[in-house]
Amino acid sequence: MKAKVVEITRFGGPEVLRLREEEVRTPGPGEVGIQVKAAGLNFADIFERLGLYKASPKPPFAPGFEVSGVVDKVGEEVQSVQPGDRVIGVTRFGAYRTYLVLDQTLVRKMPPAFSFEEAAGFPTTYLTAYHGLVNLGHLQPGETVLIHSAAGGVGTAAVQIARIFNAQIFATCGSEEKVKFLREQGVKHVINYRTQDFAKEVRKSARGVDLIMDSVGGSTFRRGYKLLNPMGRHIIFGLSDLMPSGGKVNWPKLAIKYLRLPRFNPYHLMTDNKSIAGYNLVYLFEYLELFNESFARLLGWAEEGKLKPIIGKVFPFEQAAEAQTYLQSRKSIGKVILRVE
Repeated sequence: MKAKVVEITRFGGPEVLRLREEEVRTPGPGEVGIQVKAAGLNFADIFERLGLYKASPKPPFAPGFEVSGVVDKVGEEVQSVQPGDRVIGVTRFGAYRTYLVLDQTLVRKMPPAFSFEEAAGFPTTYLTAYHGLVNLGHLQPGETVLIHSAAGGVGTAAVQIARIFNAQIFATCGSEEKVKFLREQGVKHVINYRTQDFAKEVRKSARGVDLIMDSVGGSTFRRGYKLLNPMGRHIIFGLSDLMPSGGKVNWPKLAIKYLRLPRFNPYHLMTDNKSIAGYNLVYLFEYLELFNESFARLLGWAEEGKLKPIIGKVFPFEQAAEAQTYLQSRKSIGKVILRVE
């Protein structure tokens, strides 16, 4: 049997993505073969394509971290799922495929109420948000949280998780359309960072914040750090401020932005009584116990109806280049998904 795969053939713009066919391999012991129905897109996929993602393999390779689908076959020793089950799968690259073989430890049954598109948009964004807010940020009930890029995939997930903790939420976004969307999601304090100073807006309603989820980086960091209350935590999980607007990297411009990134003084961290933590979710695969605990809690909340991915736009699998272009435009709300027909 053959399956389709979208590969990054070399670093560059969307034109470097290639659709080809490959032979499907039979699942070995402990493995699950999944007939993929949908795959989720993430900003990391674009950084991989541009050659700006340190953890990615060398081209050619298939990007992507998350899929949903139906179990086709299982290898020996697999007991958690069986053929016909609707499942979510996560992988360290390689998700842009119509058939995927994964270790059973990376496969979970879908929440019954989820569509395939919602299931494919669940694992990476919610694990990213949970790891930042809870595992690293130690979010406590009633604390104040500032979530940057709150209308995106991870942002909407972070809003939902923070609400479970009854946190006071401040959310930033970059358009009036996204402001309206977030208010419709029940977020009271929404800030358009293109027209408003988020630090000044926060201080109108709070003395500061206890936790910041920052996927932007350089342009927001210094003002955000000053907003932190004593014992505050600034969690960095992305640097979208460094993302080129087109398909090519302007290396001199990127170097200037990089050199302008803040440098941290341990003495100031101590005397300010503040914490900074950064992470790349791809390394969570190396800590299976923590991965399992986090994923189980998130799926539990999803089955209780407390979490539900926001799907902004769905593209046919064959239009992966168009889907990445749309995501890179920063116009998207929620998750962008590839659907396998």
